[in-house]
Amino acid sequence: MIFIFPHLIVLVDPCFAKVDIVFILDSSTSVGNDNYDKMKDFVKKFLHSANIDNGEVRVGLLSYSTTVKVEFQLNSYTSKTDVFNAVDAIPWRYGSTNTADALNTMSAEMFTEAHGDRPCFPNICIIMTDGVSNINYQRTIPEAVNAREKGIHIYAIGIALQDLREVNGIA
Repeated sequence: MIFIFPHLIVLVDPCFAKVDIVFILDSSTSVGNDNYDKMKDFVKKFLHSANIDNGEVRVGLLSYSTTVKVEFQLNSYTSKTDVFNAVDAIPWRYGSTNTADALNTMSAEMFTEAHGDRPCFPNICIIMTDGVSNINYQRTIPEAVNAREKGIHIYAIGIALQDLREVNGIA
C-alpha cells in the first residue's frame, strides 16, 4: 500500500511489522478542522493493515495546540475497532502551536513500559503538523533530537505547510 502526500511517499508492508507507534496530531488554529479530519483519516488508513488485534502493533496518539492532550496510550486499546473509534472521537482543539511540548510528552510519557511500550519493539512516532510552532519554537528541534537519541524513529508529515524548516528538522 502506498500513501502519497506532497513530498512524501509512505510504503506500508501489508504484513506490518511488530512495532509500537505513537501519532502526534497538530490541532492548532493554523491547521484547521478540515485538515485535522484529514489527519485522522490518514491515521486510520495507515493502520488499515496493522495487526493490532493480535498485539503485534500497539498504537498511541496525542494531539496538541497550545497544550498537549494524550488521547490514548499504547496500552489503552487492543483492537483495531477500538483504536479507530477512539481516533474518530478526538475533537479538534484550536489554539497556538506547541510542537516542542508535544514531542517531549511523546518521548517522556508515552514510550514508557507503564504506558505499554515494549522494550524489544521498534518505537515509531509519526507527527503531522503545518510546521510553524509559535510556542517554545526554539525547543522544537532539540526535543526531536532528544527523542531520536532515545531510539524513537520520527517521521514528519506536513499538512498545509508554509515553511519546511521545522518539519525537516523534526524528521
